[in-house]
Amino acid sequence: MQKLLSYCILLLNIFTASAQFQFSGEVTDNFKDATAYLTIVDEYQKSDLLLTEKIIQECKIDSLQQFLFKGDFLASKNMLYKIHVDTCNDKISDSKHLLNHCETSHFILFIANNTDTVFFPLNDLSQLFCEIKQSSTHNTAILEINALQETLLTNLQSSKSDAQRTIIYKNCFQKLKEFSKSFNDPLVELYTYHLYANEKSFSRSSYLADLKSSNYYADLLERLTHNYPKSNYVKQFTNDLKKDQYTFLEPRNADTSITLYIIGALLLISILVNIVLFQKTKVKKEPKVNYKTILTPQEQNVFELMHEKSSNKIIADSLFISVSTVKTHINNIYSKLNISSRKEVDVFFD
Repeated sequence: MQKLLSYCILLLNIFTASAQFQFSGEVTDNFKDATAYLTIVDEYQKSDLLLTEKIIQECKIDSLQQFLFKGDFLASKNMLYKIHVDTCNDKISDSKHLLNHCETSHFILFIANNTDTVFFPLNDLSQLFCEIKQSSTHNTAILEINALQETLLTNLQSSKSDAQRTIIYKNCFQKLKEFSKSFNDPLVELYTYHLYANEKSFSRSSYLADLKSSNYYADLLERLTHNYPKSNYVKQFTNDLKKDQYTFLEPRNADTSITLYIIGALLLISILVNIVLFQKTKVKKEPKVNYKTILTPQEQNVFELMHEKSSNKIIADSLFISVSTVKTHINNIYSKLNISSRKEVDVFFD
């Protein structure tokens, strides 16, 4: 009944709102009296961080376990926004929030403008931010992109070699890129670009190979500039492309060549020194990596349950997430820690 009432309110707002945004949603009872934050994401490279200077509105979770943001001050053009909620505390500037170490945090990234009405209901499993009821198709774009990526990566669980994983990553890269174009909004493509092109991405090698021979990225920059002139998105994308394309540029003059020779010589000396030091120390094993500095809080939770020999289903039940989400977290953990099976998990806890 509560959900039906919420949907009716959403439909009513869609027809009555005039040049005004409204973002609302439901949360579980453990978020009672918590604070929800609406932030603008004008730096897509930092979309996973909660930056206090980007908070544009906040509200308390009400007695119906709902939040509501509304007003008439957003941009008329589409932009990236994020809603964040957690139960850590209300001190948004403390270390847990700033360092992204709040284990109960949940957020959703979405595209919207000043006239959009969006509702985020709990799904059938009472999970936050897994469904969207929207007034515009672009509101669901990021959720759909993320869902497609999760589906495409499910085969990683049964892959047995690097060759198989490479094929899966390449297929995922191509399909994500093509699917993002179907929304006819370069901002959707920009978000998807960040998924497969960032330096920690599983598909970065496929992206770099494509960047070398494809005109797609130049076309995307042109469309982004046309739709969102003078925006931070255009500046960031331009800088990212220049940085990645620099690898392919050949030296243009003698000074550049000399610089490269010097860098090469220093690199060679560094390698030789490291070899000597390695032989002297006779280290049999590499230093153990502190997984807590690499993994997100939710990935740490999954990783620690893996150490306890919990199955994917038990992990999902313990963290109130779906099994497919657990699989995606495990794939990310394998990639970040450079391991390939659960047998290698225990070494991080010795």
